Amino acid sequence: MENQYEKQEKLLWYVQILLFLGAILTYFSELSDAQYQIINLILAVVSVVSLSTDRFYFNQKLEQQVYPSYAVAYLLIVIYMLVLILQFAGAFHLGFFVQERTKLAWVLVPALSLLWKTKFIAFREWDQNS
Repeated sequence: MENQYEKQEKLLWYVQILLFLGAILTYFSELSDAQYQIINLILAVVSVVSLSTDRFYFNQKLEQQVYPSYAVAYLLIVIYMLVLILQFAGAFHLGFFVQERTKLAWVLVPALSLLWKTKFIAFREWDQNS
């Protein structure tokens, strides 16, 4: 039987799915570059907050071990989000993020956060059933 923390974690996972869908919808919408970047930056920050909650709060409450590969993946997602923030703020200019064909790079944080959470929840449930 699932405890309350597992239920809350799954609810947060559903929220992450919605964040990812929002990022994909903005990719296919007719927004200006500035609007597109602002919306996806907000989605990226909320995704990392959600991921951090899962990584630090729920893992402690569920007494689940975090494998080193997950810790590295988490760190890379956070660093990538920080690069997006600095790019948007104008701290530096990477032409890669402003080209039309690389707009999908702004959607990566919600996508990778969803992938991280999905694998983490699936492996925990797989470990419980083994």
